[in-house]
Amino acid sequence: MIRPDDAEYDTARATFYGGTDRRPAAIVRVANAADVSRVIAFARESGMELAVRSGGHSGAGHSVSDGGIVLDLKDMKALEIDAERRAAWAETGLTAVEYTIAADAHGLATGFGDTGSVGIGGITLGGGVGYLVRKYGLTIDDLLAADVVTADGELLRVDAETHPDLFWAIRGGGGNFGVATRFNYRLHDVGSIVGGMLMLPATAEVIQSFIALSEAAPEELSTIANVMPAPPMPFVPAEHHGELVIFGMLCYAGPVEAGERAVAPFRALATPIIDMVKAGRYPEMYPPDDENYHPIGTNRTMFIDSVDRNVGGDDPRAPRCDGRDDARGTAPRARRRDGASADRGHRIRAPQVADHGQRCRPLRTARSGRCLRAVGQRLRGGAETKRRGRVRQLPGRRGRGADSRCLPGEDLGPASLDQASLRSD
Repeated sequence: MIRPDDAEYDTARATFYGGTDRRPAAIVRVANAADVSRVIAFARESGMELAVRSGGHSGAGHSVSDGGIVLDLKDMKALEIDAERRAAWAETGLTAVEYTIAADAHGLATGFGDTGSVGIGGITLGGGVGYLVRKYGLTIDDLLAADVVTADGELLRVDAETHPDLFWAIRGGGGNFGVATRFNYRLHDVGSIVGGMLMLPATAEVIQSFIALSEAAPEELSTIANVMPAPPMPFVPAEHHGELVIFGMLCYAGPVEAGERAVAPFRALATPIIDMVKAGRYPEMYPPDDENYHPIGTNRTMFIDSVDRNVGGDDPRAPRCDGRDDARGTAPRARRRDGASADRGHRIRAPQVADHGQRCRPLRTARSGRCLRAVGQRLRGGAETKRRGRVRQLPGRRGRGADSRCLPGEDLGPASLDQASLRSD
């Protein structure tokens, strides 16, 4: 147990995303499902808030409580891989990269999100959109069974045949059904890949073409396109810092020669600012983590039918951010190029998603005048594009796990302690 006066307290309560400064009364690092049951029982009986932490990547801060108890799964990292059956049992304190490296030793993989340090507990219950999504689906599509400790402290094995309603519920039914302690995953043959980061200038034509190529690509190729100001990272040339770019991630899960052919059209869209796409092993899609990197952003979830030049282009009516906060620390007002302010509730063409001083990018069918701080807009070419004829701009709201974000105005505090939060982020 870690208390506020312990030396490791501040490190233990920190989350991946910045902007969250909650101070739990205690952080309890559990060793097994029996420990989980005891913590849930204590929380229920005491009436204290309970938060469940897997990797600490919840954008809404679900993985830490203010004045309550944090149930930290960090030390639960047991992993059993059955290469012959193409299946694995994994405890929910594992990170995506830890699981992926172990599975790769057998030439196998399960698709998780796009960040190696994300906990498999949160990313799985949140759906899991990652680098294998077009070929093998979401993480949750590969979930075969789970061990869940319910709010009354009972440990249940759930699958399609046993407690099927609970198994359905943890795969997108919301939250607060219990604490998942172990998952049984399907594994896929993933040997060589061609993948990595490709940074391109974010012109209207390049954005539209990037998405069109993603939709038309073979299913072995999954892409993620972050439209954002180029960050001041060491590998980004200084002259491009702050420029609007496509921060693209590509992964072709298949033979190298076919992968090179599949990614060539993306390279041809424009002269790449950075090209790190290469042949390798699947774990290489997860670069080393920077412990000092704690991004702050506010995102919106919405679906659009297509990405065309109007969506990706430089609309002269698009609002600008004036970069000023009010005394309450709320987001600055959006200001149009003609100087008129856009009050909240006024119908404008786009939600404002931009760094201060950067031009806000337009997206249609939005109703808001707020200028939201964010790293950028996220356009994912993947399963949604292929299967539903849509482009998923941001991870969906179902099951707010590590691969999701909160919606403005939502009250997304930790669950009350008569229910144990299943959002183990």
